[in-house]
Amino acid sequence: AEPEDAIHYRQSALSVMGWQMGPMGAMAQGDIEYDADEFATRANNLAAVAHLPWEGFTEGTLQGDDHGVETDALADIGDDWEGFEERQETFKQEAATLAQMVDDGEEFSALRRQVGAVGKSCKGCHDDFRAE
Repeated sequence: AEPEDAIHYRQSALSVMGWQMGPMGAMAQGDIEYDADEFATRANNLAAVAHLPWEGFTEGTLQGDDHGVETDALADIGDDWEGFEERQETFKQEAATLAQMVDDGEEFSALRRQVGAVGKSCKGCHDDFRAE
């Protein structure tokens, strides 16, 4: 795939993940009322798509590469691919744990904590590998 296509693909996949995470975060923070069905849908959707964006981080698609597309993906990803992959795995595990907790009928207080863990895994990657 062309670098431009890979960048657009991963940005779209990350946007889908954000779309799923947003309402759960708002519920966890008390900004909107908790809706168990909505939360379950979002948690399961997030876990289902958590693996998608990573294949779009290919050689030649980071900041500073000659592709002409705006991206927040720092060149540091290429310098620490192992660290980047570790953060991907952490995120995927945290998202899967959240979906499993929903399926297991965990209380909202536990789900709130796990949403925090998912968000922390997002932040961990963004802090190191995403431009502000």
